[in-house]
Amino acid sequence: MRLLVRTYWLRPRRSLGVLPPAGPRMRAVLATFLEAFPEYQGCLAYSQSPRRPRYLFVYVTQCAGLLPEAAEHLGRLLAAAFPGSRVLPYGRPFPEPSEG
Repeated sequence: MRLLVRTYWLRPRRSLGVLPPAGPRMRAVLATFLEAFPEYQGCLAYSQSPRRPRYLFVYVTQCAGLLPEAAEHLGRLLAAAFPGSRVLPYGRPFPEPSEG
């Protein structure tokens, strides 16, 4: 199912794993993402929990959500930047064009 993504939740795959500090990696991820999708400038933010396992949340702040192509691109960037983590998108279903 394709989503209009509002949030990504990143968590370690291993039960005792911990995500590294997100700051430097997220700055690089967002810069790369905005090169491909400049229309989302100012629409994304992130936060990381201070306690183990240091979950990371990337969320949409100024628009309705990331369209599927942008969401899929950001998901790939997050997975590459945080290897060994699960990248879970949350949002609402994106309606597929009806064929007629």
